[in-house]
Amino acid sequence: MRTNSEIRQESLAQMKGNWGKAVGVTLVFMLLVYACSLVATTIGMFVGTPIGDDEGLLIQAFNMLASILLIFPLSYSFIMLFLGFQRGAETLKVKGLFTAFNKPYYGKSIGLYLLTAIFTALWTLLLIVPGIIKSLSYAMAPYILADNPELTANEAINRSMEMMKGHKMDLFLMWLGYIGFALLSILALGIPLLWLYPYYQVVLAKFYEEVKVTTV
Repeated sequence: MRTNSEIRQESLAQMKGNWGKAVGVTLVFMLLVYACSLVATTIGMFVGTPIGDDEGLLIQAFNMLASILLIFPLSYSFIMLFLGFQRGAETLKVKGLFTAFNKPYYGKSIGLYLLTAIFTALWTLLLIVPGIIKSLSYAMAPYILADNPELTANEAINRSMEMMKGHKMDLFLMWLGYIGFALLSILALGIPLLWLYPYYQVVLAKFYEEVKVTTV
């Protein structure tokens, strides 16, 4: 398996000549996520005020519903888009952000994110470290499901756990690099994330390809 440094260098080389499209797709993705949250918040405020309900709880409920029905599939589409890009099979187009809204991925993407969130939260209740370890174990599940749409969400998670045996520290170090740069991006109003986020999507997709080969 190639080192993290080699994976990052290859990803950077592949992004050459594609930064404009990658940034454009990422910007649209972020705007769509923001729009979903904004609409959900507005609906929560509009519905909550006339009937006298707790407006804050209602806003949270609508935001959760928007996340489950809209933001989860959008996020999964974003992963699938860059998985295809790093394989050279697809171009970076905005329409790719809606791939997971079609069968068989819509329901499964929602199930995958829900199960991952629930399992991670339950482990985190014990201690933070077990929660992080499980997050690393589940990390390849979206890619596995993309390649094997016949699997259930739980089966993809189980395969990811098996695949990540012996590779969790490699991925953790990869995550640390991304988090460090993301924190620095805050100093620039988060604007560098438009470049950093798609780049690391390619990095993680290539990491998946490397780990997949070692477990075949």
